[in-house]
Amino acid sequence: MVLGISLDENYACVCVDGDNNVLSLPFAVGRNLNTNTWFIGDEAKNENIDNGDIVIDKLFYIIRNDVPARIGEISYEAKELIKIFFSSLLSKYDNIEYVTVVVRNGDVRYLEKIKYALISYFKDSDKFKVSTYSEAFVSFIKSKDAEYYNDAVSLFDFTEKALTYYELVRYIDDNNIEYWKVDTEEHLALPLDLLSGDAGKKVCDNLLYDFAKRSISEEKHGNIVLSGLGFSDTSSYRDFMTYVCSFAKVETDVCFFAKSAYLLSMDILNNNFDENVMIITDARTMASVKLLATVNQVNTKVELIKPGVEWFDIKDNTFDIIVDGDTELRFEILKVIERVVNEEKFSIPEAMVRRQDKTNLLQICFMFTEQRIMQLSLIDKGFGEFYESSIEKRDKEIRI
Repeated sequence: MVLGISLDENYACVCVDGDNNVLSLPFAVGRNLNTNTWFIGDEAKNENIDNGDIVIDKLFYIIRNDVPARIGEISYEAKELIKIFFSSLLSKYDNIEYVTVVVRNGDVRYLEKIKYALISYFKDSDKFKVSTYSEAFVSFIKSKDAEYYNDAVSLFDFTEKALTYYELVRYIDDNNIEYWKVDTEEHLALPLDLLSGDAGKKVCDNLLYDFAKRSISEEKHGNIVLSGLGFSDTSSYRDFMTYVCSFAKVETDVCFFAKSAYLLSMDILNNNFDENVMIITDARTMASVKLLATVNQVNTKVELIKPGVEWFDIKDNTFDIIVDGDTELRFEILKVIERVVNEEKFSIPEAMVRRQDKTNLLQICFMFTEQRIMQLSLIDKGFGEFYESSIEKRDKEIRI
């Protein structure tokens, strides 16, 4: 059995083995204090019938903000609550071969808590994947014939709280490498409660129409997808629908990301990735980072970060370098889409280079805190038993 799960502020949607009947349940967890029984989704809300039951229906915000929640006399950390939610959800299915969970953006604090919950359940990191909506969007497009994505493909995702725009555009560079880049327009806060009454629907239509005009470029579009509960009835959005339909064919799927998460699961299981295609999304790095070093008196470049790798998996990576008399390290940053090269310099602390004419072993530690921000640490390792470390460390933030 293969699962695809999408999470937003209010709902978890589960696609099982590509079935079009997607299970949608409130992103909530509850506990009956009398029986010490846990409930999730609709069961949690339905069980909330007396003072013996406590329901947390703001689970998304608790996890994102990393705040504890008190249930009875016990305070639960956010990561423990998401663990309870996923344990209850996944236990409903037998023989799970693989599961992919996708969320709207790459907030590493949020992703880490989901990973914690899944590894607690599976005990095997090869059984699951945690990523973003953009990654699932790419797998959906990959499942189509090439004719489908000859031109730009766009997606509007309208959940209970916001509207977000995604667009995939393809590039081919001079070396015939093809790039698939997903651009995201910051979401527009637009609660579905606004749709109550004719006046609210008109205001909503105007906001959708203005957002679409800002988002969709003038270049030719091949297809446009409308996703999320906000598009379960598009008849109220006359101006918006007229505008988007003037660009391309439009299709609506309110459970789009759960189904696309299933397709991402299948891509991973079957290794359906073209080595000649480099994917750049909010889950992946968009630049190559190289260290300019001297090895055996020859200038060389050592690639520390490859473009297209998942940045939130780059943490506590290390690289050792022997420097002889150098007072700074230089890094070359190539933005692969724009073909722009920038250089960053990292001064070596005096304590690390004061051993004149001596060999110095330095360790570079690097990790990403956001897609565009890499943290570097420089640590003096001394040189084995010959020269002790200065125990000095220097940090630097590089914006990609």
